[in-house]
Amino acid sequence: MKRRAFRPHSLRPAILIAFSTTAGAQQEPQINESEGLEVITVTARKRVEPLQETPVAITAFTANGLDRKGIDDISGIAAFTPNLVYDTHTPIGGASSAAAVFIRGIGNTDFSLTTDPGVGTYVDGIYVSRSIGGVLDVLDVAGIEVLRGPQGTLFGRNTIGGAINITSRKPYDELAGHAQVTVGSFNRLDFRGSIDLPITSDLLSTFAISRKTRDGYVDRVLVGDQLGGMDRLAFRGAFYYEPSDEWNFQLAIDLTDYDEESAAGVSVGFTPGAGTIGNSLIRFSDLPAAEAIAVGLADLQQYVTEPGEDKTYGVTGNESTVEAKGASFIANYLGDDFDVKYTTSYRETDATFYADADSSPFEITDISNPNYHHEQTSHELQITGDLLDGALKYVGGIYRFDEKGNDWVFVNLNLPTPDLSAGFPAVLHNLANVDNSSQAYYFQGNWAATDQFNLTLGGRYTKDKKEYSYTQFIAADKAGNGLPFFPGAVIADGTFKPGLLPLVGDGTGVVNDEFDETTFKFGADYSLNDNALLYYSFSQGFKSGGFVLRYVEQVENPRTFQPETLDAHELGIKWESDDRKVRVNAAAFYTDYSDVQVIFFDKQGGPITANAGEAEIKGLELEVNALLTEGLLFELGYGYTKAEYTKINPVEGLSLTIDESAKLVNTPEHSLNASLEYRHSFGDDELSIRADYSYTDDLFNDSQNSPFLFQDAHSLVNASVSYTFNYDWELILFVENLTDRRVIESGNSNFGLGFHEARFNRPREYGTTLRYKF
Repeated sequence: MKRRAFRPHSLRPAILIAFSTTAGAQQEPQINESEGLEVITVTARKRVEPLQETPVAITAFTANGLDRKGIDDISGIAAFTPNLVYDTHTPIGGASSAAAVFIRGIGNTDFSLTTDPGVGTYVDGIYVSRSIGGVLDVLDVAGIEVLRGPQGTLFGRNTIGGAINITSRKPYDELAGHAQVTVGSFNRLDFRGSIDLPITSDLLSTFAISRKTRDGYVDRVLVGDQLGGMDRLAFRGAFYYEPSDEWNFQLAIDLTDYDEESAAGVSVGFTPGAGTIGNSLIRFSDLPAAEAIAVGLADLQQYVTEPGEDKTYGVTGNESTVEAKGASFIANYLGDDFDVKYTTSYRETDATFYADADSSPFEITDISNPNYHHEQTSHELQITGDLLDGALKYVGGIYRFDEKGNDWVFVNLNLPTPDLSAGFPAVLHNLANVDNSSQAYYFQGNWAATDQFNLTLGGRYTKDKKEYSYTQFIAADKAGNGLPFFPGAVIADGTFKPGLLPLVGDGTGVVNDEFDETTFKFGADYSLNDNALLYYSFSQGFKSGGFVLRYVEQVENPRTFQPETLDAHELGIKWESDDRKVRVNAAAFYTDYSDVQVIFFDKQGGPITANAGEAEIKGLELEVNALLTEGLLFELGYGYTKAEYTKINPVEGLSLTIDESAKLVNTPEHSLNASLEYRHSFGDDELSIRADYSYTDDLFNDSQNSPFLFQDAHSLVNASVSYTFNYDWELILFVENLTDRRVIESGNSNFGLGFHEARFNRPREYGTTLRYKF
């Protein structure tokens, strides 16, 4: 019998939606309400297996679970996942879609081409390597799994902190589809739809599209427009061909087009910096005489805004665009004793984004990224199988990854002259090109020593090669006209010319480096009974080093940073009641984190990635799902993380340092989420009422623990009411951020240049969605 994509439309929607809590990415099992919580399946170990029998800390969501929770891009899963922080903007630059993801205190806040993320995002096993455009739309998704801790012995591309594993839905073998429209506050208008078109009995296809528009929420009072608006188009198409029981193939394409406003930053403070003399900011006026003027720091305080004030006095570029396209091909051979999978992919991204980082009328720091380009290719050959009559299960693979990219950055800022007599409008020109590759070999085996006791052993070898080509210089003004001490001119194509002030060496150059590491995993799990699993795992993580991309002061050679590594221990238990009405999963962890890569600012205000030192991270996670009564579902998630530096490395050239009392960025000590959902049927109709609550403890949004970016403990609440008509039509009323709580999600606190910018979450919003399925 042929293996067919599962079609859940034939099931009763009330059952599907009410009990898809931390659900697997594969399918929705057919169960009855009286049977309790559904049986969950996941693919965390590259095979379909029940969640409760998988010795890994996982939070997972089905497509129906994502719908119920109102999640339309992957950043929304953070509100329901213990110890996960997901920012949609990185601090430097104005990109409106730039993922900065942290799991258990491990991640990266920089989108730079010369550094790697700490948490990997995978779509159908394919690694999405870059932050820009990385806040992916939840489009035609079967499920999402959040895996905590190092992921190397099961994945092609290594990731040190954890993985977000997105599984696309396979096409149905009959005509099916859905369409929905959402309208709401801030002139919100969203459309989403999909259709499944079987071409033959062996060749299936599916197509999905999403369009989301919304007004901005921060007013640029001196310009008359806004920041934070949304205009996003996403498309995905897939063909699934299954000529026999042994072979199947999938070809998928995706397109993304974002054309919207810059990220919504506002000023939260000014301090003396490199652009000041005494207590005055020196700038070059826009008057024809080009005379130097000084603005007192006290005068700048009028441009500082309070949370919820939602206004900025910035006047420079306001644009954030992303054009991305990708294609992937997957071939599966399903043998009697083993399966072989080959995956290849290509992805290309072009982006443009701007930021008035100081949010004032003056050019303290205006950042332009007018030409960001990135492309990646990958190949992976993976084998999974069983030996010893199924007692030994194994996964092994060979992986190759290549990427090229360039990012041309202009920074307009004001610096004092060498004799401190006046300021001049400097323009930093930073043209960065990268040519990177990675190859890896990995293996993991699971041996059933007895019916109850299993052992896991895995290993991975990774070798990364990185090349960084740079053009770094400073010009005197926007036109490229040099002041007497900076003669020369900027050539339109960015070519360095003698006479301009080089920032790195002679202004241009190429540097290379290689990083390799072998990492291991060991695990043991024991089934206490049919309902409880106890497990322990030890895993090692590795993230390669790289090069600092941005400079304000002169250096002889590009700054470098070394790889970071970690050893992670985890002890967990998974339990379910006999009647499957209650499910409890918990894990405790301890991580020894070495050569932590973090972002600082040098004394002139240039961002530097450096190895801060050593840290210990320990904590726990608890997830509870309970069917309290018929139709009443309760969900709870709790995360505790205690992260402490144990050693600080001195970093040359930094005006700001941290000590062992500093807190790791984006690492709240406590986090909590709770949801309550009630469903009641009226014949073929159904009413659902849902409330979601999330609490996040105090956190710092930067490594330097800037008081300007400190966010105190806070709670957020979402709520919704939905009514389903005759199984096919559904009307949803919702409100997001019900209490209108405003919190800092990211920011750029630059003591070197003297400005501090924060980006707050959106205010309270409400709307309605109408959905139809056929």
